[in-house]
Order: sequence, then C-alpha cells, then structure tokens
Amino acid sequence: MAGTRGKNLLGLLDRYSAVFRVLARVLVLNLAVAGAKLVLGYSTGAVSVISDGFHSLADSGSNVMAMIGLRASRMPPDQDHPYGHRKFETLTAGGISFFLALVVIEVARTALARFGGGTAPVVTPLSFVVMAGTVVVNLIVVRYEAGQGRALHSEVLLADAMHTRSDIFTSCGVFVSLFAIWAGYPILDPIAGLVIAVFISHTGLAIARQTSSVLADRAVIAEDDIRSVVMSVPEVVGCHQIRSRGSLDHTFLDLHVWLPAGMTLFEAHRLSHVVKDRLRERFPNVADAVIHIEPPPEEIRR
Repeated sequence: MAGTRGKNLLGLLDRYSAVFRVLARVLVLNLAVAGAKLVLGYSTGAVSVISDGFHSLADSGSNVMAMIGLRASRMPPDQDHPYGHRKFETLTAGGISFFLALVVIEVARTALARFGGGTAPVVTPLSFVVMAGTVVVNLIVVRYEAGQGRALHSEVLLADAMHTRSDIFTSCGVFVSLFAIWAGYPILDPIAGLVIAVFISHTGLAIARQTSSVLADRAVIAEDDIRSVVMSVPEVVGCHQIRSRGSLDHTFLDLHVWLPAGMTLFEAHRLSHVVKDRLRERFPNVADAVIHIEPPPEEIRR
C-alpha cells in the first residue's frame, strides 16, 4: 500500500509540474497579446481596444493566480488536510471568475465615460493588423491550453482556456467597432466596449458554476457506473449508499457493499480490496475509496 501511495504521489507531482509549465507558456503569450492591445488602444483612443486589452491582461493575471494556487495544491496530505490540498486548484479557478468581475467593472466604466464625449478614436490599417495578430495568438493558446487541460484533467487549465476563448469573441467585436469608426460611426466604439463586458461576465459565471460544483461536493461519477463495477466482483450481493465527490482527476468514493452474512471477516476484507482495485482500475481518477462491509438486508437473505 505504501508503494501505491508513493506512485500516486509521484504521479500527482508530475501532473502539477506539467500544468505549471503550460501556465508559464500561456502567461508569456497572454502578456504579449495584452501589451499589444493596450499600446494600440491608448495610442488610438479606441475604448473597445483598451477594454479588450484589459480583458487580455486579466488572462495574464489569472495565469499568475493559477500558478500560485497550483503550488499550494501540490502539497501532499498532512494531519490537518488528510484529503490533500487538491481543492486549492479549484479555489484558484474560482478566483479567476472574481478577477473577471473586476475587469467587467473597469471595462463598463471606461465605455460609459466615453458616451459623455471625448476625442474620436484614430483607426489605421495597423490597428487591424495588430488585432488580427492577437486573435491568431489567442486561437493557438485556446487550442493548446484546452487540449492540455483535458489530457491532464485540470480544472484550472480548462477554466483559463474558457477565459481566453471569450477573448477571441471580444476581439471579433473589436474588429466590428474598428470598422465602424473607420466608416465614421465612433459611437459604436463604447457600445462595443459594453458588449465586451457582457461577454466577460458570461465567461465568469460559467467558470463560477464549474468550480462551485466541486466545492459543493457534486457527484463526479454516476452511481450506476460504480454499481456495475462493484457487482462484477463474484460473491458481492449488492451495494448502496454510493457517493462520489471531488474533481475529475482527484475523486473520492464511499459506498456500502453487501457480502454474504456467513462470510468470515478475513474473506470479507479480502473482497473489499478486490472491489477497490476494480474501481480504481475502471476509474483511474479515484484517489481513494472507502468501502463499508455489511450483510445484505434480511429480505434479500430470505
């Protein structure tokens, strides 16, 4: 058992290192995109571009937040945290939604202020080139980060990829705004800024829903799927009170297994380990399974 725990811990550390490397690479790209947008936005005076730049800067901020949370979540279980520190990654993913809320406030404030007047933005062909380049970079980031998030079962990578995906949609809105300014309709610039705020809000709510399901211990594995694995073990009469919680890559199970009433304690204990092994073989994401052994109900024994 000690050897198995050692292998599981080593696997978790390898996973955390892989997630950290992905976040570091994405951070560099997000900073480049945010810098390009903010320089363009402030040089031209386009509220929509500035708003999109802050959105991209939020991507970078969420990367840093995720890296800090990841460092905390990789710590092994201890006396105060017998289930480990894995939920720190979930908390970090939830923190991204809070960070987005601050961005929404800033974007909306800037857009509403522009309705009160101000100098019309100056749009040049370079504006479109810069925005097109940032969209291409974001597409690469989303595909890479989402793919790594699915492969590593990382909530924080998937949440961050979702965040960056919204950046692509807002950049498309910025393109429309720039064309409108080019055509002589600068009023559409602050309107586009407000539309971007709506997109960011939608992303933040989606991330908050995902992370809250983990923090609220929502079931991770379907009860019937667990039951089918348990019932595949010979001599198991049945099972009930099946529960699962945690995240996709770090799940905890507990269930009651019915074994023949006349079975010896030694044999019942042996079978419980067979059940646990089959569950972990079928669901590699299971960190631990607590199995309560009990005789079947009297009506079944008859």
